[in-house]
Amino acid sequence: MSGPVGPEEKRGIWVISVIGATLRKLRDEAFDASVSSDGSQIVFRDAESRDIWAMGADGQQAHLVIKPEGGYHVFEPSWLPGAQRIIYGRYQEKNGQANFVLESRDLKGADPVILVSDQRFRDYCLAGDGRLLYVLGEPAPNLYDANLWELRFDSATGKPKGKPRKLTDWTGFTFDFPKMTTDFKSLAFLNNQNQSDVYVGELAGDGSELKPARRLTLDDRLDWPGGWSADSKTVFFYSDRTRNFDIYKQGVNERNAEVLVSDAEEKWAPQASPDGKWVVYLSWAKPANDAPITAGTIKRVPISGGPPENVMDIKGHPGIVSGGFIGETVGGFPSFRCPQHAGAPCVLAEGEDKQITFTAFNPEKGRVNEIAKIPAEVDSMNWDLSPDGTRIALTKFDFKTGDIQIIPVAGGSTQTISVKGWTQIGWVAWAGDGKSLFVSCFSSRGTSVVHVSLNGDARPLLKSVWDFTSVYPSPDGHSVALGPVITNANAWIIPKLPDR
Repeated sequence: MSGPVGPEEKRGIWVISVIGATLRKLRDEAFDASVSSDGSQIVFRDAESRDIWAMGADGQQAHLVIKPEGGYHVFEPSWLPGAQRIIYGRYQEKNGQANFVLESRDLKGADPVILVSDQRFRDYCLAGDGRLLYVLGEPAPNLYDANLWELRFDSATGKPKGKPRKLTDWTGFTFDFPKMTTDFKSLAFLNNQNQSDVYVGELAGDGSELKPARRLTLDDRLDWPGGWSADSKTVFFYSDRTRNFDIYKQGVNERNAEVLVSDAEEKWAPQASPDGKWVVYLSWAKPANDAPITAGTIKRVPISGGPPENVMDIKGHPGIVSGGFIGETVGGFPSFRCPQHAGAPCVLAEGEDKQITFTAFNPEKGRVNEIAKIPAEVDSMNWDLSPDGTRIALTKFDFKTGDIQIIPVAGGSTQTISVKGWTQIGWVAWAGDGKSLFVSCFSSRGTSVVHVSLNGDARPLLKSVWDFTSVYPSPDGHSVALGPVITNANAWIIPKLPDR
């Protein structure tokens, strides 16, 4: 099992005795562990490098087995029957697509054999000797549904035998974390029905306290905050309540939202321009047949409403077109931020080839100049622009550290702030006065929203079982808009799967 994770806690692998329920740690900085069928070996992921390792059941003789190549990430390692081969998933994100592969290798990390290659792949489990069950998401418009598939394979070589077979054709199910009973007759799984909403909370004590947040958007769809109006009375957000992401605005004391932009394109991240005249947002034409999205547009619309206008072209798409996790529809690269000060440029961040390029742009004239190129693991980074437009805060999700880089827009030395006592930063945002920061920190127990001074002192404002994937403080410093993933999950059992 993995140990508890939170402030100043390490992720690790533990063993628990069924007699007396005593805990014993086997290894620090490791997770995603699986025990071989004979109980002699454990395969796991290293928490720092994310490589796949193996060790004895006593935690000794740990050694590297698989190091991902070509920009891929690995996940969910397990054992094929006989404990002579390891099966695992790997994926690579690019241009709004995830290339998912399920494959096996021998204990030396050699002899790779692909069992499943599908961008709709979600999860898997073994169902006895030579039988694999896996989950595939459904195509649009049912992107958040999934169904169960079966594939036979040779346990000695890992090679597929025959063609995959679809076992279910259900709607409204996700088949998360599928697990077979020990007799391989019944299947247990979670059915997750997730949504996101915009919540607004009142800040006190110079941002060091947060009163209970209240729900602003009352529909049961995906709603993500994007920014505030200059007077801090209105929240701009994007929502798929019409089965397409459109742009909305809603007063903090109002019950209903007003549509700003509704058309056939997918639209994200609305923000007010520095002069307050426009709402600026990201837009992409919808691809045919889940094709890659290689480019999009930054657009603007008058803040009071009207026809949208193009500002400039952008590269790529920050989410996964056919993914089933709603967190893939917020954050990522390309992304942009606009400051509060009129005359200061907005900043665009485009991620490619382990590098983030920051570019200044004007919502009326387009690109101005390149600010900086930063080496980075793009899919684990987040950033924000200070209210005066002079500093970029850049952070990386890390199990061991909670560092924030402060990068001057005009050039100069980069400062590093170490958030004291916290790791796994998923979101970073400047306070309205630019004198402190807000971060969301993940753990196995949920997410904490934390207020951070520029010397790294940290004060938790909110602890929740929800994952808060976005945090937007208001310009006047009195409020914060929050974007949580709200999970409603139930456990299900299929008592008897179809015969082989």
